[in-house]
Amino acid sequence: MTKVDAPKIDARELRNCFGKFATGITVITSLAKDGSKIGLTVNSFSSLSIDPPMILWSLDNRSNNLVDLTEASHFAVNVLASDQLELSNNFANPADDKFDGVTIIEGKCGMPLLKDTVAYLECKNVHQYPGGDHTIFVGEVEDFEISNKKPLLYANGQYGLATRHPSNHFSEPTEIEEPQDNDFIVLLLLRSYWEISDPFHRELLDEGIPVAHARILIHISQTPNMTAPEVAKSTRLDMATVSMSLKWLRDNGQIKFDDAECITLSEKGREFLKSVKCRAQRFEEEVLDGYSAEDIDMLKSMLRKLIHRRDV
Repeated sequence: MTKVDAPKIDARELRNCFGKFATGITVITSLAKDGSKIGLTVNSFSSLSIDPPMILWSLDNRSNNLVDLTEASHFAVNVLASDQLELSNNFANPADDKFDGVTIIEGKCGMPLLKDTVAYLECKNVHQYPGGDHTIFVGEVEDFEISNKKPLLYANGQYGLATRHPSNHFSEPTEIEEPQDNDFIVLLLLRSYWEISDPFHRELLDEGIPVAHARILIHISQTPNMTAPEVAKSTRLDMATVSMSLKWLRDNGQIKFDDAECITLSEKGREFLKSVKCRAQRFEEEVLDGYSAEDIDMLKSMLRKLIHRRDV
């Protein structure tokens, strides 16, 4: 029987094909025999089993860390958050000390863990299997922790962010019945507000950021030295909600009260607000994608005129 050779696979095109599968980004951390810390960016992580709890990931056989990781008793999988792109790049590039300037905490299994990630898993290093030009590592999970932050993604050779599918958006409020005239401007404004704000508010909640906190911080940053009643009036929130939010923000060091009970942002509050604004800017770009710059400028101009109509 004549042997038929399989068609030759184009490695570059195959890599592009693999890249169509969106993955999360992790940093594998461990300790070498001499106690030095190991860290490398990996997107080949996958869950494997619930009982027993097991995960897997793979490492290029050319890696300088292959021997140390093969001999390590444990390793940790740090799932990066959407605001940790710099950490991904840091641990993906060669450097004498990748942990320089990086805040770490020690896990229960003794592994160096990255702070403020989406999740981490500390694993016993139980198996390694050959996998072509990679080695497959299998770990048994001994400890883990999760947060409400959004993950950093990777697809098509570039970073990405997770957003909700439109089918998961909040259902539209039903308190206001739609009149026959669909061009009624108040209705259009309400419906456009629901369309844009509901998924963004859900995204904030997914990351553990109550909407009232974000709204209050924005107004305080724009008009410092407001009192609590002035904040309630400015944000259109009820006083009970404002009081609870202000207490949480003060207890967490994000706002400060002076002797007259006037409120200003702390440095921590400004950093928190910066992260909210970055998310809002990204979300706005997604919502307005496909619209011309002229349309966007006209929309913003009309909205400003409506907001400030009493000033003219």
